[in-house]
This record gives sequence, structure tokens and C-alpha cells, in this order.
Amino acid sequence: MLTLLTFGPSFEMPSHSPFCVKAMALLHLSGQDWQPKYLSDPRKMPLGRLPVLKTAEGRLIPDSAHIQAYLEAEGAAFDAGLSAQDKARSHALIRMVEGHLAAGMAHDRWLRDECWPEVREAFFNRVPRMMRGPVSGMIRRKVRAAMMINGIAQFSEEERLARLAQDLETISTTLGTGPFLFGERPTAADAAIAPVLDMIRTLPCDTGLRRLVRGSPALMGYIKRARAALYPM
Repeated sequence: MLTLLTFGPSFEMPSHSPFCVKAMALLHLSGQDWQPKYLSDPRKMPLGRLPVLKTAEGRLIPDSAHIQAYLEAEGAAFDAGLSAQDKARSHALIRMVEGHLAAGMAHDRWLRDECWPEVREAFFNRVPRMMRGPVSGMIRRKVRAAMMINGIAQFSEEERLARLAQDLETISTTLGTGPFLFGERPTAADAAIAPVLDMIRTLPCDTGLRRLVRGSPALMGYIKRARAALYPM
């Protein structure tokens, strides 16, 4: 059996990492037998992060994209029936969401003082309470520095929302009136994109980005369908 090494659940999600939920969704779609193993400290993992897939032979496969490639090599056909053009659009959408929209979601989680107390308690609940403040504060400072380098934390709230709204509009336009991004059934793009939207929806404080998602009937309907089709029950 395959074992997914993953962060644990929080805020109505099966994991607090969108990349871990993506890996869960891909495993669910693949039909493979698998089980989660929850970790809180990924420093000893390959690449120093989660998710990591452990095969029955003990091989460790880090990164959700590498996990997808492994499952496809094992026979999964996440994008079966898609044209070459749609596969290219899918690739571009995934890169947009994972590289930009997910950073906007993470910004609101980690850097907004209104959200931080709940995020700290959810993400660091396995750290002894006396150490929780110093440990979480150190990691928060590292996240802030990384987001300054990324650029998402350098913008004003108005500028950031304008950029992220374009991502949401692109997703809505691609979705159209269909149940999923590229037709009647979920594909790899849905496995990557729906968890990010869902994590914006479940942000623990009111933010402009959360309001944009919650205020879109199309995106909210899509999230509901994706949760039913993609998340492990």
C-alpha cells in the first residue's frame, strides 16, 4: 500500500497544505490503495517539505508534481481525453495557481495579524505550548522573508487583490458552465486548483481575497463539486 506523508487536517480541509490535498486528490483519482501518515516536522524529508509518497518498497517520492508523475507511470490517466491544447492550458493554469494564487492565500494565512492566532494554533498544535510562540514566530518571520522575495508581500492590499482577482477570473472563465475545469470529470488541474480555492474560502479571518471567492457563485459551486469528487472521505 502507498503511504502519503502529509500535514494534518485543519480549517475543514484534509490537510493544511494545498499541495498535500492535491496529492490526496490525485491518489483518490488514481484508484490506488493508500493511507495518510500525518507529520508536523518535514525537515528530515527529501526536499525538506511535504507531501512525500512512500511506496510499498520504501521509496520516497517528494513533491506533488513528482507524485503525479509516479502515479501516471503506474497507469493513472488524469487528463485522458484532453486535447493537446487543453493539456497546455491545464499546465498554465496549474502554474498560475500554484505559483501565484496560492501565495496570496498563504500571505493572508501567515502575515495577517487577524488570521495568525488561529493559524498558529492549528499549524503548531503539536509543539509544546511554552515553545509554540517562539517556534511559530521564527517560522512566520521566514515565511514573511520568502514572501518579500516572491513579491506578493511587497504590494499594497489593493494591488495584491487586483492581481489575484485576475487569477480568479481566469479560473471562472475556464470553468464556464461546466462542472469541472475541462469537462464532465475532474482532471489533474482540478486536483491542483480546487484545494487552493477551498483554502481561500476557509481562511480563518475576513480578507478581501476570501470575499472574492465567497462572493462568486460559480467558484463556490465548483468548490462544492470538487470536494465531493476529489477529497478522500
